[in-house]
Formats: sequence, C-alpha cells, structure tokens
Amino acid sequence: MNAVRWQCNLQASRSARALNVMLFLLCGTLLLSLSWPVDWAWGLAPLLLLMLLECWRNERRLVRRQGVLALDEKGHWHWRGARWQLQRQADWLPWGVLLVLRGAQGQRWRLWLMQDNLPPQAWRALRAHCVLQNDGVPR
Repeated sequence: MNAVRWQCNLQASRSARALNVMLFLLCGTLLLSLSWPVDWAWGLAPLLLLMLLECWRNERRLVRRQGVLALDEKGHWHWRGARWQLQRQADWLPWGVLLVLRGAQGQRWRLWLMQDNLPPQAWRALRAHCVLQNDGVPR
C-alpha cells in the first residue's frame, strides 16, 4: 500500500441508527392509526412484522459498516482489505458525506459517513481533503 493520506476507524453512526428506529416507529404508528376494513384486519400483523424485519436488516447493515477506511497518496480508497476507486465526486451534506466506491471486480459500495461515526479530527481532515484539490483550489 502507498503512503496513507487519510485513515479512520469507522464506527456505527448513532444518529443513523436512531433515524432508522424513528422511521420504523413512525410508519408503525401510521399503520396502527389507519382505520382498516374488518376483512383486512388480519393483514396488519404481517405488515408490522415485515416492517420490523426491515428495521432489523437496516440496523445490521449499519453495524456491519465498521472498520478501517483509508485514502492513499494516489487517491485509492482502502476498505476491508481491498482497493477501491471513487466512482464519482463525494456528495456532501452538513452532517454526512456519501462515498460511492467501485472495486476492481465491479462491485460497488455506498458508504454514508456521518459526522458522528468519525472522530472530530478525522471528520475535519476528510472534509479538508474532499473540499480542496491537491493544488489547494476549492472544487
């Protein structure tokens, strides 16, 4: 591996996990508050169960996105022991950044890096790297 320009140990984002649960609770409350015809009342329990399973699946997906993410001097991202290329320019929001990475075999990862799943100094360094090009001119 080349010299590392930026590296961080990612943790599961508390805000993303909380948003997942809040959306599940909101949708569940909405389903329960609707007036269902008597003939369709049996369908409420399977719908709530499917929503619960989807919430659990999203939670597992969020927790699995942990580990060391690094950027080397040549602009290659390293994640889970493989080298990745940034497929497009990073999308920034005030609280997060979306990295779309493409591997050598064509596999693709979408990583939402939330501000609360990185240490503050790593968040500032990532932001500085992505906002400024190598020559120091803003993108």
